[in-house]
Amino acid sequence: MCNLCERAKDIPEYLELLSKMQEEDAMRLATSKELAEEIPIVGRSIYTSVNWPVKLYHPMFDARVAYSVPSNYFQPLYLNGEKQGVMFAHGAMRSIFFAGERLMVFSKCLNHYREGEFFTSFLFLHFEPSEYKYNIAEDGTLSISANLEKPMKNLITGKIEEKKVMFTFTHKPVVGRIVTRERVLSSAQFRTIYAKYGGAQLRSASIDMEGYAITVPHFAPHPYMLQLHEKFGYKSNREFQEHVIDYFKQHLKF
Repeated sequence: MCNLCERAKDIPEYLELLSKMQEEDAMRLATSKELAEEIPIVGRSIYTSVNWPVKLYHPMFDARVAYSVPSNYFQPLYLNGEKQGVMFAHGAMRSIFFAGERLMVFSKCLNHYREGEFFTSFLFLHFEPSEYKYNIAEDGTLSISANLEKPMKNLITGKIEEKKVMFTFTHKPVVGRIVTRERVLSSAQFRTIYAKYGGAQLRSASIDMEGYAITVPHFAPHPYMLQLHEKFGYKSNREFQEHVIDYFKQHLKF
């Protein structure tokens, strides 16, 4: 087990946050089932390839795009050719992590319904070593990809279905690519970049949470981990982010 995995399972605050998240997800799933009776389309992207629910205790890393503005936050993931949502929202995630040799993908997209929330997409999938590929480029860029059909359980109907899943998640070296809040908010260059996604006044969601923006596609520690960065052994969110690649080096052995 890698160093970060050892720490994660022994941090009570982290385990408590994950447990609370799963309680919230159970309520969202119940609302999704209720809504699917009226709008069947709700159930077409809610699947798992493992016995759900599972106990979560692993470190998790979100696959984010460069700059990570709220309307374009996560790297793409496709189910049966349909692109899953990429918007930032409380409770949304597109995390990858390892459980032994298995690569795990945990992706959630949400919307509001009356007083609650429901899933527009929920995927908790496992990939055996033969089901995914990874590549390290000369510049240090790590790419992890899969393109295959897998049997999955529809969590709305309970039926097992064959679905095609496809993604290429990328982590580029972030040292020298992390931009401070002050520079982003004062730079005409960055305001021009953000204008592409809804107006120059639109800020990166990561600026509000982490205090910086990252100018390349990257894997970011899940927000729960950043809240507890010192317990994970890092002095700051930025230091944690700069060492994300160490987790993947230990698991992929490169």
